[in-house]
Amino acid sequence: MKNRVEQLDGLRGIFAVLVIAHHHNAFKDSLFYNNFFVINASLFVDFFFVLSGFVIALNYVGRINSTGDFLTFLKKRFIRLYPLLFYTEIVFVIANLLGEHSPMKNVGGLELSYYLYTSFDTLTFMGSSTVFGAWVSNNYPSWSISAEMISYIVFGLVVLLLPKIKYLSFAIIAVLSGLFIVSRGDYLLAYDYGFVRALLCFSLGIFTHRLLSTKTFHLSAFEIPFLILMILSMYLVHRWELNLWKLVFPLIFSIGIVIFTSSTGIVTQMLSSRPFQYLGKISYSIYLNHAIVLIFVNIVLFRILKSPETEVMFGISLLTSISLTILYSNFTYEYIEKGVGKFLRDNWK
Repeated sequence: MKNRVEQLDGLRGIFAVLVIAHHHNAFKDSLFYNNFFVINASLFVDFFFVLSGFVIALNYVGRINSTGDFLTFLKKRFIRLYPLLFYTEIVFVIANLLGEHSPMKNVGGLELSYYLYTSFDTLTFMGSSTVFGAWVSNNYPSWSISAEMISYIVFGLVVLLLPKIKYLSFAIIAVLSGLFIVSRGDYLLAYDYGFVRALLCFSLGIFTHRLLSTKTFHLSAFEIPFLILMILSMYLVHRWELNLWKLVFPLIFSIGIVIFTSSTGIVTQMLSSRPFQYLGKISYSIYLNHAIVLIFVNIVLFRILKSPETEVMFGISLLTSISLTILYSNFTYEYIEKGVGKFLRDNWK
């Protein structure tokens, strides 16, 4: 199996854009938000976690054999995640402190300390835990980056310390994570124990890689049925408010990875095309940039320009937000992800 599966990158790019639509929720009664698909598009974050487990297992499951290997692995993961995380957090703090009408101004009596607490929580990769408190981070999607880093650490430790029983260990982690989520009565954990949700998904991604490394499938005929299954499942959990039934989505996304990794059908060909590969390439920037762009666009359209709050304007707001996020993300991908990342790789010996 190749170290990179192009169609999965394309799928990640599409899902990153759909997360923008989910967070375009300033006007919750709008048809552009108030529908089962967009409301539940937050579940695509779980696809990112499952895909991450799959990709990390694909590249590292047999390569962490010493403490040095483990530290090198973590250094690479840190360099991949931290420059953009740091940059977007600083941008958000500056924007919030300068913006008189910022929604983040409503911080009670904490004042500047609020930004210090939340930024410290985010920049120490603790934003998906309660180690420093269950703060809603300034750049609110960034909790998942904390969950990613914690998953990397757990993965590396298991592979290093328990190589002979690593898959049993990941199975136990997945089961315990699921039981914890059930005990909380809420699947969509984020700022408080979101890392548990990530560990469940990440572990399933590891087992997805295990399956695909031992068996070969030809599943082109299942592309469309999978998409129908995914959308139907989103409708059902929304229609009957089946919160804990959302536990099925990591498994659904694992099945999706198996299908699209084993397919040459029309959807796979589309996902492998240049536009979708471009979205996949900059998807990390799209994910961490979109919140500040959404706020900026809505402030300009509805506060400064005083546009009417109509469905047409909501649609314009969403399309403008998506377009500007993609343009802005091209910049941060080139200069923050790649540029600063290269600087750190060249100078961090």
